[in-house]
Amino acid sequence: EVRMMEKASVKQRLKNIPPVAYMLIVIIAVFSFMDPHYFSFTNFRNVLIQSTPLMILAFGQTCIVLTQGTDLSLGAQVSFVTVFTVFLAQRGIILEVAMIIAVLCTILIGAINGTIVAKGNIPPFIATYGMQNIVNSISLLLTAGSSIYFSSFTYRIVTETTILMIPLMVWVAVIVFIIVWIVLKKTKFGTNIHGLGGNKEALVLAGISPVKCLIKTYAFAGFVAGIAGIITLCRVESGQPIVANGWEFQAVAATLLGGSSLREGKGGVTGTIFGVLLIQIIKNGLNVIGVQSIMQNAIIGSIVLAAIIIDAVVRIRAKE
Repeated sequence: EVRMMEKASVKQRLKNIPPVAYMLIVIIAVFSFMDPHYFSFTNFRNVLIQSTPLMILAFGQTCIVLTQGTDLSLGAQVSFVTVFTVFLAQRGIILEVAMIIAVLCTILIGAINGTIVAKGNIPPFIATYGMQNIVNSISLLLTAGSSIYFSSFTYRIVTETTILMIPLMVWVAVIVFIIVWIVLKKTKFGTNIHGLGGNKEALVLAGISPVKCLIKTYAFAGFVAGIAGIITLCRVESGQPIVANGWEFQAVAATLLGGSSLREGKGGVTGTIFGVLLIQIIKNGLNVIGVQSIMQNAIIGSIVLAAIIIDAVVRIRAKE
């Protein structure tokens, strides 16, 4: 009986692993076969570094997806942080203080998004798309449409410092992951986030305001986007108004690939990690084997779409 229980436990754990994890292994094997030098510590370290800003952003997007929504302004918020931080620093504000102010702004942007969605009863797609355009326009106005610069050693501290051979910025992503995981799994707020997507009526019956909870969720996602913006700023060492264009869609794709559901309020940030890594490893692998950039978007889109379809099919069969 003990052996049977252990086997059942192993099977249950395997079922909980999102299909994207297996697809990730296949993709790595294919690229390793095509290029013997692909499977190396240096290359995977580079993949982690390249993945860090998007991964952090995707953690915030996951929270929104769990409420049956999407925040299309998150990429614009990342770009805004790089721009606004440098804009303030150029005017005499200490860079670290400017970073904090910029993150506070993204929290405010998130709260505004949540208010429009919750109190205005506006579909998240429409509300956040409008905010995306507003934030992008502000970034372009502050920079006159081009990159702006401010020299600081802080950038190098974040990007070049290593702990146990792993860059500090990757450790920041780990810390953000732990924070978001604890919020979603171990707090009342996290339970309410799942409830917004799974059973909003139960929240009302429990005396919890879905409106306040939704506003807090979007504000929290704004905070996470602000952290992603700081990491991006340290990487590019400038304020770039369009540096994160399209990241919001990649974050949604990574979240869905990781097993989170837009319909049921189910999922979490652990699966999101696999989704981000799949997207980034595909990009990295295509560059390593020399695929033309013109073809890369089509290939990445096809693989991501295939992964989402496979994941959906697996889940449907699991329910049968």
